Amino acid sequence: MDRAVGPRGGSSRGTLQGARTRRVALCGAAALLLAGCTGGAEPLPAADAVEHYDQAAQALLAELSSQQWTLDEGRRSVAEEDGQCLYSPGTWEAEGTLDGVSGEDGWDELAQRLDPVLAVHGFEDLGDPRRQGALYSVTSTDAHGAELVLDEQGRLSMRGAHVETSSCTPEVLGL
Repeated sequence: MDRAVGPRGGSSRGTLQGARTRRVALCGAAALLLAGCTGGAEPLPAADAVEHYDQAAQALLAELSSQQWTLDEGRRSVAEEDGQCLYSPGTWEAEGTLDGVSGEDGWDELAQRLDPVLAVHGFEDLGDPRRQGALYSVTSTDAHGAELVLDEQGRLSMRGAHVETSSCTPEVLGL
């Protein structure tokens, strides 16, 4: 059986597959570079940021109403990083450890209650519980780059939302 020979002496099939593989790799690399340039997050208008995340937090805390939660105002911040204005809405703390979870247990039931609320406010579903040191937590992110973390010690924190503004100051966000 005759084999077609490519310009470098290999089979033409191997040459075509190699070229296709290189094109796919180059396209993939270009996509990653573009994603890195944009950060992958859609900035939220500064005028809407505080209200948006306060509403998301209040809706979540309503689902966790068996406990009293308090916002630590000192943890709210706005800062410029790598040319992006980032808003961190803060940390809400429960009066005790998070009800219904212990270690790896109870997170699925909690996610069933919280995931629909998160979706309404633009967040992804809670991920699987992760252990860092002795502490378990779950996380979610939204289209604006905000990361939400809920841990078993009774802390709900949100940080890193990309905000669209010409001046990245607390005053612009009304803080």
